[in-house]
Amino acid sequence: MLQNGIWEAEQELLVDFQRARIGRRDMTSIDQVIARNQVIAKTRCDECGHQMEGSKGEYKYTECGLSSVTLKDILVYRCTHCTAVVPEIPAAGVLHRVIALRLLRKKNLLAGSEIRFLRKLCGYSVNEFAEMVGSGKKSVVSRWEKDGCGKGTDKLVRLLVMAKLTLEIAGQPKPILRNVTVEQLNRMADEAIKLIEGKAKASERYVIDPEEIARYAGAAEAPEALVESAVQ
Repeated sequence: MLQNGIWEAEQELLVDFQRARIGRRDMTSIDQVIARNQVIAKTRCDECGHQMEGSKGEYKYTECGLSSVTLKDILVYRCTHCTAVVPEIPAAGVLHRVIALRLLRKKNLLAGSEIRFLRKLCGYSVNEFAEMVGSGKKSVVSRWEKDGCGKGTDKLVRLLVMAKLTLEIAGQPKPILRNVTVEQLNRMADEAIKLIEGKAKASERYVIDPEEIARYAGAAEAPEALVESAVQ
């Protein structure tokens, strides 16, 4: 069931992102960014109570459970007293689905951590996921999420994720992902599955910029060619 645009069971995944402190409300902004790494916002550190200074830059988004995702040009707060670092994550629900689209287009087999991310995004518990993919055993899914899986299971995992994303777009008046159609997602799925290679399950590197998030959030209408390139 969808509640407030998020799958009810997806809350488990969002718990893993709490350290990112999405959407801080005690931020004091400055009107204009003059240069990269210049302090443009300040807030109070939850760890020690001292001042944190925010500047635009890159952030390795390990809170999502993947070591391969880097967010570009986002606001990152750093405490002037302790070692606390807090990113301001834009449109978390959209971001997680953008990451999923990147994973679905991966030519190599999914890494274990990537399978875990996709399972949680879809809102499945380990037991539910085991039933969906036909393994029937929690221990099998746990092994996949540690060591990866074979080509046949990999394809099935991607199809399950694509089905979830398609349902979100087709069945909701205000879908999380925008500027992309069900037809485009289906075409992307068909093409991606044909290209899967049975190679090492290493994680690829994914750099995601604010423009890509904004495009799928519906901040601006994307030209057809831009959407096509994004889902191919």
